[in-house]
Amino acid sequence: MTERSFAIWNAGIIACVAMSALLSAAASAQSVTEPPPEAPVSAEPAPPPPDTPPNPAVPNPFGTLGRWIDDSLGQVTSGWNNARETVGDFSERATDAAKGAADAARDAASTMVRIPTTSIVTGRGRCARTASGGPDCQTATDALCRTKGYSAGTSLHVQSEEKCPVWGWVKGEKPVGRCGTETYVTSAMCR
Repeated sequence: MTERSFAIWNAGIIACVAMSALLSAAASAQSVTEPPPEAPVSAEPAPPPPDTPPNPAVPNPFGTLGRWIDDSLGQVTSGWNNARETVGDFSERATDAAKGAADAARDAASTMVRIPTTSIVTGRGRCARTASGGPDCQTATDALCRTKGYSAGTSLHVQSEEKCPVWGWVKGEKPVGRCGTETYVTSAMCR
């Protein structure tokens, strides 16, 4: 419950309590007054009392109560109208926010479509030696990706091994100067 609607509700409760208090006071005032003394019965009818306007100094409790109720109902009605306008404004802002979110989601979806599909593949592609003696693993990565149906890729895992001729180990001696290091691409992200 908002602060404004609580104030309107509170005003309505106060109005009901005050109205019941005024009605109680009016009822007790009538019961307390004594009946006028009876006039002696005469043979002549009494002349009608002259039409006198009500004394403006004496307030009419029912007129005051009626004006107070009218004012209270006016305040409650204006409070309800203000609450309806506030809810309408909130509804419009929520609709605008939802439209903005839908537009952002549509933009994000179109961006996601443009991201190329990638896949991680495993295998074993030998890196060739360059003129400087280092391994050329990009060529091996692209070759590995082409074997799996992709066009190119980026290496994720590279493995190096020392390779020596088998005859040296069979004799029980390690061949000197004849061993070399070979590098392999073992996994790649292909596109």
